[in-house]
Amino acid sequence: MAIAVNDANIFIDLFEIDLIDTFFKLKLDLHTTNLVMNELDFEQKTVLEKQVTKKKLTVKKLNETELEDLKRKEITSTKLTKQDVSVYAYAKELNATILTSDNRLRKEAKAKGFEVHGILWVFETMMQEKLMKPKKASEKLTELMKINTWLPMDECRKRIEKWNNL
Repeated sequence: MAIAVNDANIFIDLFEIDLIDTFFKLKLDLHTTNLVMNELDFEQKTVLEKQVTKKKLTVKKLNETELEDLKRKEITSTKLTKQDVSVYAYAKELNATILTSDNRLRKEAKAKGFEVHGILWVFETMMQEKLMKPKKASEKLTELMKINTWLPMDECRKRIEKWNNL
């Protein structure tokens, strides 16, 4: 089973369009960090803590020293947040894929040789694993596009068109 470390934006997007439960059915060993958890609201944390209890999500507690050491040695971008660095550090420790929609983190991690995927990959994987039909994916992505203006809109439209024709 592939290991993936999640950034907050993936969780937040999935909560917004009510796909978080579907996400946890993916054939992935899902991880995140305490700093990412701290970015979420109470309701989101509560739901994710239930996934921790079910052993569907592992949360790594990184301390300040670990983050500062990593930032000094490994990260070239000064624009990454502590949360981004925590995802990077944990993914490095696990030799894992990073799931993020954050452009800076994606670029930094790719430059260091990590496999990085965003929300569109999550949608595609949900369909590949038969957790969601193309019509529902199209509806949910359309809904997400209204909420998240940072999405790659052209890519989203291409996917929606493709999924509507399946």
